[in-house]
Amino acid sequence: MNDTPTAARGRPVAMVTGGAGGFGSASCRRLAADGFAVAVSDRDLAAAERTAAGIDGAFAVGLDVTDADAVRAGVDAVLECHGRLDVVVNNAGVAPPGTMSTTGLEAFDATLAINLRGAYLVTAAAMEALTASPRARVVMIGSRTWLAGGNPAYSASKAGMVGLCRSVAQDLAPTGGTCNVVAPGPVDTGFVDAMGMGDTRRENFERYARMTPLGRVATPEDIASAVAFFASREAGFITGETLNVAGGLQLAPKL
Repeated sequence: MNDTPTAARGRPVAMVTGGAGGFGSASCRRLAADGFAVAVSDRDLAAAERTAAGIDGAFAVGLDVTDADAVRAGVDAVLECHGRLDVVVNNAGVAPPGTMSTTGLEAFDATLAINLRGAYLVTAAAMEALTASPRARVVMIGSRTWLAGGNPAYSASKAGMVGLCRSVAQDLAPTGGTCNVVAPGPVDTGFVDAMGMGDTRRENFERYARMTPLGRVATPEDIASAVAFFASREAGFITGETLNVAGGLQLAPKL
């Protein structure tokens, strides 16, 4: 972990996993703008440090969400530095290409290990700190594929995050904490490119925009706005919910 800026001490603290990526970095920037000291946590510590360097009050934490010991150490590092942890954004994820007939067991297991088991490990490690917080928030970054299907590993992991969220919501409720899911549709980032759903990036995103009732794909800032809402005081009586940030793409086709 790099040194925490002095000005960040005393702020509520948010930790964003996968914080150096497209969704994660946008959420880090937005949460910092909203007054949080932000732990940019990522398996790629150098990337986390570069992201944190450009955000006021942010600091980097190296964190592999598949490693239980590393997760515990990362959460402990945040607590040692700040003495509190108020918001956890479970954003780290992978999205392999393939169908039921082409997705192997190794890819399936690896995807669930990062997307679902990782969210469990991080949240479990943070629970003691979250239950001590006066404004605990856990935000899971899911996907509209939990409704629509898609790659079996990815869709299963994101559906699992909805169930995990509901369990966390129950456990945080006695101390006033909340847990919710942000479920994006296609977002203009390299993460979607890696899913291998078409021949060219331009064709992919033109198709996504045509399919979406609002006529465009999401930006990382669209996702960050939903994260910021769930992390805010204004969302203090909303828990166990899934918010589709998909421009209407979660709807059944219009007849």
